[in-house]
Amino acid sequence: MHMYSAAIDALPDVGDPAFADRAAVVLAGLRKLQKSLSDAAGQSRVTPSVIVALSGVRTTYDELMATAAEGPGATLGQRLYVARQKAKLSTQEAANGVGLRKDLIEAVEAEEPATEDEASKIKDLIAALGG
Repeated sequence: MHMYSAAIDALPDVGDPAFADRAAVVLAGLRKLQKSLSDAAGQSRVTPSVIVALSGVRTTYDELMATAAEGPGATLGQRLYVARQKAKLSTQEAANGVGLRKDLIEAVEAEEPATEDEASKIKDLIAALGG
């Protein structure tokens, strides 16, 4: 986690054109670390340190996503993630709200592409949530 904290501290200002690409790299790494820790937390003999680490990674991820979503280079996935989190909606609830699949919402938030129709529905959802 120290490596990610250092990388976040080294990010340029959110208005800098380089911010979006550099933040995307850090966010991708945090998603992988979160998945590993989440898998570990699902084991029967998990230790409190794993849970604390998972909590820290999720908090850091949320904070960086919120920062990235405010920048001029914000992606659809970043804006969706932040709008959904602020509205306290699960990916399934958000998907149901716009007639999309849960795995598509998760994929878009992980920076996978969406079709024009899917992106339009997601943009409508973001707008409806006040994002």
